[in-house]
Amino acid sequence: MHRQRHRQILSGRSAGSILAIATILAAGCSTDDGDATATVATEDASGSPSTAPSESSGDSTDPTADDSTAETTADATDPTLNPTSDTSDTRVVPCESPVDAEFVGSLAITNADDIANIQQYSSITGGVGISTEEITSLDFMACVTSIGGNLQVFGTAAEDLAGLGNLTTLGGSVAVSENLNLREVWGFEGLTEIGGAFVIQQNPVLTGIFGFDQVQQIGLGVAIDENPVLTDVAGFDALVAVGTDTSDQPNYPDLSMTYNPELLSIRGFVGIRALSGQLVVQANPKLCISEIKSLADMLQQWIQMGEGNTSGNNDDC
Repeated sequence: MHRQRHRQILSGRSAGSILAIATILAAGCSTDDGDATATVATEDASGSPSTAPSESSGDSTDPTADDSTAETTADATDPTLNPTSDTSDTRVVPCESPVDAEFVGSLAITNADDIANIQQYSSITGGVGISTEEITSLDFMACVTSIGGNLQVFGTAAEDLAGLGNLTTLGGSVAVSENLNLREVWGFEGLTEIGGAFVIQQNPVLTGIFGFDQVQQIGLGVAIDENPVLTDVAGFDALVAVGTDTSDQPNYPDLSMTYNPELLSIRGFVGIRALSGQLVVQANPKLCISEIKSLADMLQQWIQMGEGNTSGNNDDC
């Protein structure tokens, strides 16, 4: 039942708050990249990414929240709060054979021939769908710097996404779901915005989400749902707004974190100041309600509209 929803393309738009977001982006970003709005590419990869997001959160009560090096200063007494930032196995995958060619359209990567094909290009105008258990590493993506549409990593056997570390432009959504061996999501240091949605769902051994430190805007929504051992959501230190897409196409610009039974920290979203959809942080029994409330205090618009859901979390801390 959930999976049908999770594999839909994010396309739907809830009303109101674009003006508020535009005002915050104009006044609040410390570094001005020019155009404050993100646009969504019309083309999707085969095996479209996404989900209609519905929730999210952040933590301003965490003493590391005001420190840009929060990942390295998290509570040292509990290593599960920060499983990645100090580990030596965080890999960087260089582009050893640079190319300068553009593929017009979308690509589906399911076998060795598809891998050889995409290695000829640095830019894809459409989407990229990577979907098969035969793929154990995404290192073949190391020379791809631009994807105009959606990026989907679905049902692979990869343990990390290090091969995507050189990506600088993503016009659509990023969706990472049902990857049996994926333990951590990190990297993506070159991205400054995500044109579509950010979706991380149903990855059975995923423990942490890190990186994305330069991303200021997410055009549609955020959905981090149903990851059974996920403990820490960090990164996103520069994120200002979720739901910045001002196109006429509808979307679901919500901030959603639901049904993550081991989730302890959502400090990655502490700096967010604008949300054009709903805040839904629900059914995370180990996540302190104080973290969620501190994020909601930052989202005055959410408080005034009274939208969202924060039930099923830890109400005793």
